[in-house]
Amino acid sequence: MDEVTPEAVAGAQAAVAAPIAPVLEVVDRDGQVRQSHRITAWPLRIGRALDNDVSLSDPHVAPHHLQIDMAESGLQLRALDTWNGVQIGGKRLRGGEQQALDDDDAQPIELIAGRTRLRLRRPGERLAPELPLAAAATRTRRFGPTLLAGISVIAALSFNTWLDSDPDTFVRSLGAMALTASVSAAIWCGLWALLSKTFTRQTHIGWHIKVFLIASFAWLVADAVPDLLSFSLSWPGAGDFGFIAGYAVGAAALYFHLLAVEPAKPRLLRGVAVLAFLTGVSLSLWFNQQRTDRVGAELYMSHLFPPALRLAKPVPVDRFVDELAGLQVRLDRKAKEAPVGDSGNGGSDGEE
Repeated sequence: MDEVTPEAVAGAQAAVAAPIAPVLEVVDRDGQVRQSHRITAWPLRIGRALDNDVSLSDPHVAPHHLQIDMAESGLQLRALDTWNGVQIGGKRLRGGEQQALDDDDAQPIELIAGRTRLRLRRPGERLAPELPLAAAATRTRRFGPTLLAGISVIAALSFNTWLDSDPDTFVRSLGAMALTASVSAAIWCGLWALLSKTFTRQTHIGWHIKVFLIASFAWLVADAVPDLLSFSLSWPGAGDFGFIAGYAVGAAALYFHLLAVEPAKPRLLRGVAVLAFLTGVSLSLWFNQQRTDRVGAELYMSHLFPPALRLAKPVPVDRFVDELAGLQVRLDRKAKEAPVGDSGNGGSDGEE
């Protein structure tokens, strides 16, 4: 056996007793670490000049942009001679300002200098569990939801085509539907994949196809269920405002598509999806009001379901006739209103 010298024992003990040094990471927009710098001493100076402890190549970073130092109360960040400042969470420090950093070692500190994202990791950080490799996942878990959503969408579209076409033209209509759906899906997912490739250097095509298929099936369900409830339970409001569920599905699909483009900003993406949902619903309500003088989408149901699905009790004839009286009053009042676009000439046709 090799003899263990006292110097080797002392060196091993010193290595064990040495504290773990913090690490400053330069992070890409997709969350991947581009550079990693181990911090061996404070203060830590960051900027574009080469005499900094960490030198960045971002043109929006000042030569001496910021400094992080260890004070008695904890870490202190100071913005130096910079025009753009330093962003910490939702707050931006201007040149000359300083702020104490969070003393919770379990969470990393996120900073933005210029257009560069920085992450300060400390020894007490709480790490998330290891994620399994995609190749190690079973095929059912990887492709099962996408395959199931695809089969469901094809079945639903085929059923609708069968309902809307004559028996003699069903095969031709089914082929046209399949071609239209395939081309639409390819264009939609291809554009999202191109956008993902531009910003994250990965297409994420499988993710976009999965989102498209699941959202398409959810939209078909959201389009049919309100009309079914309106027919079965005599809930006219379900049919009038069923389009809101479609906008909710569209907003959710937009969020998950954007999540593959900008994965580091889920809160911002949720805000974009909510804003898109509210904008779509508001515009639809306004257009309905302008077009039909009511906010609901449908004046009547365009199609009826099988009578066996009717659950509401029938209205007695006497009650139905009594309710027509109120309808007559409203129709008479509506007939006396001036037509839309009437110039107010009192009905004269060009007479002097």
